Amino acid sequence: MPKRSNSRKPVSVLFHADSGDPDMLYFSRFNAFDPYLAFSIGKKKFGVAPDSEYGRMVQESDFDELLLLSEIRKGAARRFKVPKGKFPNPCQLVRHLAKLFDIRGFRVSPRFPAGLAFELKDAGLKIEIAGSEGLFPERVVKSQEEVESLRKGNRASAAGFRVVAKTLAESKVRRGQLIHQGRVLTAERLRDLIGQAALMEGASALHTIAAPGDQAVDNHCAGHGPIRAGELIVVDIFPQRPEDGYWGDMTRTFLKGEASDDQKRLVRTVKQAHSMSLKMIKPGASGGKVHRAVADFFAKEGYETVRGGKNMKGFFHALGHGVGLQVHESPVLHAKADWRFKKGMVVTTEPGLYYRGLGGVRIEDMVHLIPGGNELISRAPYKWQID
Repeated sequence: MPKRSNSRKPVSVLFHADSGDPDMLYFSRFNAFDPYLAFSIGKKKFGVAPDSEYGRMVQESDFDELLLLSEIRKGAARRFKVPKGKFPNPCQLVRHLAKLFDIRGFRVSPRFPAGLAFELKDAGLKIEIAGSEGLFPERVVKSQEEVESLRKGNRASAAGFRVVAKTLAESKVRRGQLIHQGRVLTAERLRDLIGQAALMEGASALHTIAAPGDQAVDNHCAGHGPIRAGELIVVDIFPQRPEDGYWGDMTRTFLKGEASDDQKRLVRTVKQAHSMSLKMIKPGASGGKVHRAVADFFAKEGYETVRGGKNMKGFFHALGHGVGLQVHESPVLHAKADWRFKKGMVVTTEPGLYYRGLGGVRIEDMVHLIPGGNELISRAPYKWQID
């Protein structure tokens, strides 16, 4: 069985993936629609380019050297005496490359095809599977170029919130339901409008949450059906930019009409927790300590939390997470986190409270760690009551 290793000893990394694998995209900086082979020798990056993609990869990829797939196939076919008219399989291609470049083993992602990993091991190559730190632990610290990509993703999120506020303001209340442009406003319709706004900003918002009322208590419920006056609506917009693969991720809570005192206090408390977390997130601070401070604040304000089981309530999720080529990536801000913030990290802070019969509130922003503190990557108003 392939050996799982947490060693950081420099070894050759190996991919057989398309750009849907975030580590492959980080390694190659190339949008590929089909899986292809790529590997490293020291700091040098090699891509095995399908002939039809060679020109585009020369222009767009971050590889130091490109090898034509047709040439690698010819060499592998000769080495392994592949019958005429047949192509070498991926295992034979990798073994041929290993012989050409005197590579005795590879380090692979947990996402690497399991069947290929076992075939390579059986053929005598050493296969190490990256541990919890991943193939590229350095991904937790973002370059300025990455920060700008994330900022653009959040501009798409902000555009979605502008559409939500405008749509709710234009909606009329009839028998408790919201009517927009002559028809009942639903969560599905609100998501469609958000998606259109995100596309205008160069991002694709495919899994937006627009969850009214008790639906938001299941905090990843996308939301469905009519939106009613006087109920809280959690809107979480996390679009991805097809151009470079980076994400936006922001959440706001809305309500059309008159809010109850309990709803007002719930929103006010979450906003206070959000502001408190922003003050605490800075280089050197403990991720776990920030989460615990928010949880303790909610408890002090009288908001009970129940985690696990079928009846979760209160503040039952992590305070935040890293964002980059994945919408959820390391580090994670949870109660037992023992890591500390570093300059250059990008994380979200998203405190929330959820109770059936009252609804949910979540406020989320993405921040970039800078000397002495953090900066908001992009902005959107916090106005939640829409007349």
